[in-house]
Amino acid sequence: MRLSWLFLTTLLVVTKSQPLAVWERKLTRDGISVDVRPVAGSDFKEFRAHMRVKSNLNRAAALMRDIPGYTRWMKDCKEAHEVQKISASSGIVYSLQATPWPIAEREAVVRYDYRRSEKPATLYIAIAAEPTAMPQKNGRVRIPKLKGYWSYVEVDGELEVTYSMHSEPGGSLPGWAAAGMVAHLPYETMKK
Repeated sequence: MRLSWLFLTTLLVVTKSQPLAVWERKLTRDGISVDVRPVAGSDFKEFRAHMRVKSNLNRAAALMRDIPGYTRWMKDCKEAHEVQKISASSGIVYSLQATPWPIAEREAVVRYDYRRSEKPATLYIAIAAEPTAMPQKNGRVRIPKLKGYWSYVEVDGELEVTYSMHSEPGGSLPGWAAAGMVAHLPYETMKK
């Protein structure tokens, strides 16, 4: 009886869950690879960018904690500041992304959560939209859904860096803009 119940439960879970789509390589340049895949129920693809750099976790953490500094290296970031410090390892950040005319600028309000481990030496930063954490600014489109992560892993004196995200950009966005951004946004961000 227990065995048949276990089999039935397993069968239901397997048939109910949808497998994740396969990653497709979109770009490989300058030691950076960018893969994309469709997301069920979304018109926008998820991306995953990967590279190795000569650095360490302390430098990576300092870079990520310098929120106003995002404007120097994050592709099209015009403004960034911390909205709320929740704890030593989490908070909420506001960022404004420039867009080509005639697309309205996008603003994101995002919660971050840092996790660090020692074996292997890893810094993992989960990011997720918190669109109601502050009032929306006039003339800007709020990104309603966003989920992703930054991962830094020390390997042989270098850092393996992975940046992955899926978002629903809100408002109206032409297909050409979405298609162009999904690979080039993470590539340009990691290149800096």
